[in-house]
Amino acid sequence: MTSLFFILLSLIALYLKITPITEAIPLRYTVYFGIDLIAPWWSVFLFLLSGLAIFIFNFVLAYLLFLKSNILAYFLMLSATLIQLVLVIVSFLIILLNN
Repeated sequence: MTSLFFILLSLIALYLKITPITEAIPLRYTVYFGIDLIAPWWSVFLFLLSGLAIFIFNFVLAYLLFLKSNILAYFLMLSATLIQLVLVIVSFLIILLNN
Protein backbone atom coordinates (compact mmCIF):
# COMPACT_ATOMS: atom_id res chain seq x y z
CA MET A 1 0.00 0.00 0.00
CA THR A 2 2.99 2.30 0.12
CA SER A 3 2.75 2.50 -3.66
CA LEU A 4 -0.68 4.08 -3.34
CA PHE A 5 0.71 6.48 -0.74
CA PHE A 6 3.46 7.50 -3.15
CA ILE A 7 0.93 8.01 -5.95
CA LEU A 8 -1.23 10.20 -3.71
CA LEU A 9 1.80 12.14 -2.48
CA SER A 10 2.86 12.91 -6.05
CA LEU A 11 -0.68 13.77 -7.09
CA ILE A 12 -1.17 16.23 -4.25
CA ALA A 13 2.23 17.84 -4.77
CA LEU A 14 1.73 18.25 -8.52
CA TYR A 15 -1.84 19.47 -8.10
CA LEU A 16 -0.78 22.14 -5.62
CA LYS A 17 2.35 23.31 -7.44
CA ILE A 18 1.60 23.05 -11.17
CA THR A 19 -0.91 25.64 -12.33
CA PRO A 20 -2.93 25.21 -15.53
CA ILE A 21 -1.46 27.51 -18.18
CA THR A 22 -1.72 27.73 -21.95
CA GLU A 23 2.03 27.63 -22.59
CA ALA A 24 4.07 24.45 -22.55
CA ILE A 25 6.07 23.72 -19.41
CA PRO A 26 9.54 22.15 -19.21
CA LEU A 27 9.61 18.51 -18.17
CA ARG A 28 13.29 17.65 -18.49
CA TYR A 29 16.55 19.53 -18.09
CA THR A 30 20.00 18.29 -19.02
CA VAL A 31 23.36 19.87 -18.38
CA TYR A 32 24.41 19.70 -22.03
CA PHE A 33 21.24 20.88 -23.78
CA GLY A 34 19.27 22.72 -21.10
CA ILE A 35 15.52 22.26 -21.32
CA ASP A 36 15.00 19.60 -23.96
CA LEU A 37 11.45 18.38 -23.30
CA ILE A 38 8.41 20.61 -23.06
CA ALA A 39 4.75 19.62 -22.97
CA PRO A 40 1.33 20.92 -21.90
CA TRP A 41 0.75 21.36 -18.15
CA TRP A 42 -1.51 18.32 -17.88
CA SER A 43 1.18 15.97 -19.17
CA VAL A 44 2.88 15.94 -15.75
CA PHE A 45 -0.02 13.79 -14.57
CA LEU A 46 0.78 11.15 -17.20
CA PHE A 47 3.69 10.03 -15.01
CA LEU A 48 1.21 9.27 -12.26
CA LEU A 49 -1.12 7.50 -14.65
CA SER A 50 1.70 5.27 -15.87
CA GLY A 51 2.71 4.58 -12.26
CA LEU A 52 -0.86 3.66 -11.38
CA ALA A 53 -1.05 1.31 -14.38
CA ILE A 54 2.20 -0.38 -13.32
CA PHE A 55 0.90 -0.73 -9.76
CA ILE A 56 -2.40 -2.26 -10.87
CA PHE A 57 -0.67 -4.67 -13.26
CA ASN A 58 1.85 -5.79 -10.63
CA PHE A 59 -0.85 -6.09 -7.96
CA VAL A 60 -3.06 -8.30 -10.12
CA LEU A 61 -0.11 -10.43 -11.19
CA ALA A 62 1.11 -10.74 -7.59
CA TYR A 63 -2.38 -11.72 -6.45
CA LEU A 64 -2.52 -14.46 -9.08
CA LEU A 65 0.98 -15.72 -8.27
CA PHE A 66 0.75 -15.52 -4.48
CA LEU A 67 -0.58 -19.05 -4.01
CA LYS A 68 2.04 -20.55 -6.30
CA SER A 69 5.11 -18.58 -5.36
CA ASN A 70 5.21 -16.11 -2.50
CA ILE A 71 8.63 -14.77 -3.40
CA LEU A 72 7.55 -13.72 -6.90
CA ALA A 73 4.57 -11.88 -5.47
CA TYR A 74 6.82 -10.08 -2.99
CA PHE A 75 9.25 -9.08 -5.74
CA LEU A 76 6.42 -7.75 -7.89
CA MET A 77 5.08 -5.59 -5.08
CA LEU A 78 8.58 -4.42 -4.17
CA SER A 79 9.27 -3.45 -7.76
CA ALA A 80 5.99 -1.52 -7.91
CA THR A 81 6.95 0.36 -4.76
CA LEU A 82 10.41 1.20 -6.08
CA ILE A 83 8.97 2.43 -9.37
CA GLN A 84 6.54 4.64 -7.45
CA LEU A 85 9.42 6.01 -5.39
CA VAL A 86 11.27 6.95 -8.58
CA LEU A 87 8.11 8.63 -9.89
CA VAL A 88 7.82 10.64 -6.66
CA ILE A 89 11.38 11.87 -7.18
CA VAL A 90 10.58 12.72 -10.82
CA SER A 91 7.47 14.60 -9.73
CA PHE A 92 9.41 16.71 -7.25
CA LEU A 93 12.13 17.42 -9.82
CA ILE A 94 9.47 18.62 -12.26
CA ILE A 95 8.08 20.87 -9.55
CA LEU A 96 11.56 22.29 -8.87
CA LEU A 97 12.14 22.84 -12.58
CA ASN A 98 8.91 24.79 -12.97
CA ASN A 99 9.26 27.07 -9.94
